[in-house]
Amino acid sequence: MNRIPKALITGLCLCVTALAGCVTKSSSQGVANLWRGDSPPVFRMGSSTEHDVMTALGPPSQVIALGDQTVFYYLLEQTRSQTAIFIVYNETRTNIIYDRAIFFFDKQGRLTEFATSNEKIAPTKK
Repeated sequence: MNRIPKALITGLCLCVTALAGCVTKSSSQGVANLWRGDSPPVFRMGSSTEHDVMTALGPPSQVIALGDQTVFYYLLEQTRSQTAIFIVYNETRTNIIYDRAIFFFDKQGRLTEFATSNEKIAPTKK
């Protein structure tokens, strides 16, 4: 009966181990979420303007014309994924968080309403 040499078994085990692995990946897309942090800008409905918001937060991700209103939509998306790679089985788990702020302005460019998302990402710098 032929026996498989221990060196061959060890080599195969090392190859299998080398082919398996884990990968963690993080990425962010969008604008800096300057509406978060220790001292976020203060906006007042009826007196803050489009200019005030853009000066404090920079250009929005989207500008939307909504009837008689203009909407500034700010979005920061953070993606984190973990992948386990094996010869016969692979698995990826992805978690995406959306940190958003939205501002509504009247025809004169005055702030009428604003809100931020409940989901938060640690503040980024401008």
